[in-house]
Order: sequence, then structure tokens, then C-alpha cells
Amino acid sequence: MTERAKALQDAQKTQWERSISWAKEHRYQIVGGSWVLSMVASLSFVGRNPYLSSAQKLVQARVYAQGLTLAVLIASAVFELSDRDQGEGRWETIKVLDPDDPEHKHLIEKKVHKESYQGEDQWRDMVEAEEQKENLRKDEAHQKHQEREKKEQHKSKSKDHDKAGEQAAKEKEKDKASEHGEKEKDHSKAEKQKEKEKSK
Repeated sequence: MTERAKALQDAQKTQWERSISWAKEHRYQIVGGSWVLSMVASLSFVGRNPYLSSAQKLVQARVYAQGLTLAVLIASAVFELSDRDQGEGRWETIKVLDPDDPEHKHLIEKKVHKESYQGEDQWRDMVEAEEQKENLRKDEAHQKHQEREKKEQHKSKSKDHDKAGEQAAKEKEKDKASEHGEKEKDHSKAEKQKEKEKSK
């Protein structure tokens, strides 16, 4: 709402409505100010009693001030609840485009803080941006860790594969050597038999 529209809206309100809206806007300053004022008023009221010591007067004044401040806090809570029920006040529910919707047709409700001056909620945006950066850093670190684990698994698999290949090659060589040895034995037997036959 622009300043001009707000001024026009305020001009149409009665004095009572303007007072109520001012009290809603400045409720926390009113609570603090009422405590100070009630403390001063109750001190002056209790200070007239000649039968109380100064410590008793201070305690009595504080009790009165706390009672009045409690009443103001309750009124402030009533304002806060009525604002929440009406969707007004410091927190408002607005409809915005769903950021997860690629077609930007779906609206979602979002609770936002109404700034009383421009830049009041800038710290919220800064914190949110830092949280997003931190989440991105965590995701990148997680991905790098997973990639390292995959590389290590791949290296260990290739080492196992190389070892298995070497073992298979050694076994083939042993088989060939044993076959070659058997052939030589068979060949030497055959030669001995030929020699025996020749000698006969």
C-alpha cells in the first residue's frame, strides 16, 4: 500500500479507529512506556503514606506498576490475536507464485513480515541467502565425497580385476607348462619304446 493510499484510508477513519490503529502499530512502545509511567504514578501515590518505609513503598509501587503493565500486555495480546485472525498486523499471509511450479500458474500462501520502514527485514534476507550458500557448499562437498568414493571403488575393482587377470595368466602358464611337461614325458616314452623296438 502506497503512502497516499494509506493517508486516504486514515482520513476516512474516525478518531477512535485512528487511535486503535496507532496503538496496534506502537503496542510494544506502549507496553514499555506504561511500565515507566505506572512506576512513577504508583511511587507518587504510595509516597503519600507516612506509615510505610521507603523499601515498602518501592515494593508496593512496583506491584501496582506490574499490575498495570500486565493489563497493557493482555490488551496487546488481544490486538495481536485479532490481527492474526484478520491476517493483518506485523505478519500477513499473502499469495505468491509457487517457485517449484515451472509453468508459474500455481499460487501458494506465504506468511510475510510487514516492514514498518524500508529495509527492516533486510537481515532476514541476508540470513536466508547465507543459509542457501551454506546448503550449496554442503551439497557440493557431499557430491565430491561421493565422487571420491566411486573413484576409490573403481580403483579397487580394477586392482582386483588386474589381480584376477594375473592369477588367470599364471594358471594358464602352469597349465601350459604341465601340458608341455606331459607332452615331453609322452615323447620321451615314445622314443624309449622306439629305441627298444630298434634294439630288438
